Amino acid sequence: MRVALCIAFLFWSLASSAQLGLSGVTAPNRSTGYALEYFIYSTHGGNGATTDYPALISNKTDFDKLFNTSYQTTRLHSVGKTNSMLPLDWNLYTKLTGAGFSIPNNGDYFSFMVKGLFTPLETGNYTFCLNADDACDFTFDGSVVISYYGAHGIAVNPISNSNTNIATVSLVAGKSYPFTVRMHEGGGEEGLQLYWKNTSTTGAESGGFKKIFTQHAAEINIDKLLDGSSAVYAAPSAEYIKNKTGTNTDGVYWINLPNVGPTQIYCIMNSAVDGGGWMMMMKATRGTTFQYSSSHWTSVTTLNPTDLTRNDADAKYNTMNYFAGRDLLALWPDINTVGGSLSLTAYNCWAWEQKNFNNGIKITPINFWSNVSRLFFSDANNFAGKGSIFSSQPDVRFYGFNFYNDGGSGLASRTRWGFGWNENGGGLYPNGNMLSDDVTGGIGVTSDRVGSYSAGDYVACCQNATGINRTARVEVYIR
Repeated sequence: MRVALCIAFLFWSLASSAQLGLSGVTAPNRSTGYALEYFIYSTHGGNGATTDYPALISNKTDFDKLFNTSYQTTRLHSVGKTNSMLPLDWNLYTKLTGAGFSIPNNGDYFSFMVKGLFTPLETGNYTFCLNADDACDFTFDGSVVISYYGAHGIAVNPISNSNTNIATVSLVAGKSYPFTVRMHEGGGEEGLQLYWKNTSTTGAESGGFKKIFTQHAAEINIDKLLDGSSAVYAAPSAEYIKNKTGTNTDGVYWINLPNVGPTQIYCIMNSAVDGGGWMMMMKATRGTTFQYSSSHWTSVTTLNPTDLTRNDADAKYNTMNYFAGRDLLALWPDINTVGGSLSLTAYNCWAWEQKNFNNGIKITPINFWSNVSRLFFSDANNFAGKGSIFSSQPDVRFYGFNFYNDGGSGLASRTRWGFGWNENGGGLYPNGNMLSDDVTGGIGVTSDRVGSYSAGDYVACCQNATGINRTARVEVYIR
């Protein structure tokens, strides 16, 4: 019988030692060990004996006895290690024996235990689903998160079968978590399936629960190879590298970007920058390259992608096109004042940070800027990134993304990330009068009052505070 273990990622290669990453690039063979360790026991004396435990296992106490050789009717039959993902996705014991695993009692009265390390590619909530025939449980990072005891078969659609075989766990990219999967077969058919998904997995269910899973066998490993040191060892994100290696060294790392594959990206790893793990997606010098209307904000484009430095220049990378993130960071290198959202003495510059810029849902930046409209976060005066650096007016006081005013008298103003102001009454957005905007500040700006520019702060008139009042360099990062 089979219990459904759904962890929302289907394994691409069930019996192959090669493991695939986000872009489908084969990860290196494991030279330091094996992905999975397995233990196979003969239970019930191999013939259905109930001397030590009942025929039908309905609780954890009896289930534990099926893996404890101090009981006379439990016997360790075989052990081994493998890079194959087959132990976590099979139905019928002949699938195992055909691949070289030794199963006792012609596929009846046996228990199967699989151990490994789970290293998530992303930070966030992972949903696990266990599907097995018969009794089974799933221990993750020391806690039993799924237990599904009793006699039952493999569910065609386990998510609708019962919520008892589903669990959601909050995980950190690059951190390794030990896990153990166990199942027992009494008689009849048998099987074990462990699947998972994370917050980036999308798609409607069709033809069974397994259809919605993305295959990520690369998350089952025991090594520390994906450190970004080369194309072969490209990591899924800078955050993954940070959590896995603990490095504080900023610089160029290989990132396995979706749709692109291994790509060199400048990354900030310094823990002082809110824990590190940031990947550069664009940088702008003083100029108009990244004004609001630039196609770089909403289209798959690159600009000087081989410039992998923090030098003063314009550049846009595939990070902005293809990496779905949750946090944004902006460094202003030529605003030589330490402060803003973060106090970064080592970088000697002003800083902006916006966590959960898409309400906690990961999204690629170009899709984000293509779809949001006046996404308001707070009164601009309360945003730490404003300070005395940026100019202001008393009304509207918008801080957020894709601001635009109503363009009265042809005085339109737009900002991709930054502020919206006015002085004509009404107070805070959305009540403030937005017919004109005489002060414009932020990143990706187009203004009929002051012109268009990639980033900075400008005053046309009527300000109540004056900041730098000029164009400025900026670097934008995602995590």
